[in-house]
Amino acid sequence: MIIKEDCELYFKHLQRLKKDFRFRESVNFSEIVIGNGQRIISTKNNEFAKGLYIFSMVKRDIERYIKENGYITPFDQLPVNHTNKKFDKEKPIIGMDIDNAYWTTAFLKGYIRENTYKKGLEKKEFKPIRLSALSTLGKGKTYKVYKSGEYVKDEIVKKDIELENFYLDIRYSTYGVLLEIANQLGDDFFCWKTDCIYFNDTKDNINFVRESLESFGFECKIELLST
Repeated sequence: MIIKEDCELYFKHLQRLKKDFRFRESVNFSEIVIGNGQRIISTKNNEFAKGLYIFSMVKRDIERYIKENGYITPFDQLPVNHTNKKFDKEKPIIGMDIDNAYWTTAFLKGYIRENTYKKGLEKKEFKPIRLSALSTLGKGKTYKVYKSGEYVKDEIVKKDIELENFYLDIRYSTYGVLLEIANQLGDDFFCWKTDCIYFNDTKDNINFVRESLESFGFECKIELLST
């Protein structure tokens, strides 16, 4: 993989030379794949560009995991947001947010190595890169195909369900932790939203939720419920 500041210039260069290549754009970056399979990546977000290597590290780690352990079956599907409709909203509410939830789950389950985990946490600006590196696992892609510098068709690369299962398992396993804590809280559980659980604000509940999350290997912090 080669990282360039501006894929557009390289794109025009390939057209002038009448080369065969594929091109696609996403929210965060542009990608050109030339005839020999080499990938050229660019992004207008400098911070995102500095962390693009994390994508390769995650992919390598997942491939290593598959080689050593085989493919996986994801955790039972759970919703990203869940609310206890019987919760008494007259009670004071406090939240506990899991730090780097999906990234930490991927590490705790052995999907990414410690070096990858630490690299992904080196800068706070890497947060969208960490999420993208996981969420794009197995994701389908659509390329514009150019022959002799001229556009000829769209090419769809179907998603890889076996790889996507890793991302699904990371998500659902995280929610599974929240579900277990919610069940223990009982009527004091209000809701969870992605990686934050809200509950009746008491000292005992705060200590219980924090200790529970830490026992699973997570770090966490207090989160106030936004109105």
